[in-house]
Amino acid sequence: MRKRLDSLLARAGFTHPEGRALVRDQIVMALVTSLAALALSGLGRWGWAYSCGAVLVTANFWWIVRFAQSLLSSTVGALGGAFFGYFARLGITGAALYVMVVEAGWPVWAILAGMATVMVTILVWGALRGSGSKSVKEA
Repeated sequence: MRKRLDSLLARAGFTHPEGRALVRDQIVMALVTSLAALALSGLGRWGWAYSCGAVLVTANFWWIVRFAQSLLSSTVGALGGAFFGYFARLGITGAALYVMVVEAGWPVWAILAGMATVMVTILVWGALRGSGSKSVKEA
């Protein structure tokens, strides 16, 4: 599954190996924990709120890694579209959070817990990288 997801991400434009590994690990983290949250909540509101928070933060992380990768590979012209993209992403994120919290009335803690998956992914990645683990170097 790891190689298949890596090849999908490479085709999606993630050329930097560490960025691709981070996005891959975040997708897996969000998917596995969301399935667990949905199962443990009996497909209840808490599980859906958690899952939507995880999807929202994964989409934002996807965009941030792609943006950082484009800055590393290009020398000019990155700032023009970056400001527009940043505000578009910020607006979409704000609208999604509004719908989840205000309109749907989902538990804020569940949404935040789902959004925290990206922090767990980064912390695990950093710990493995600092320990010299082969799993990070293979990515």
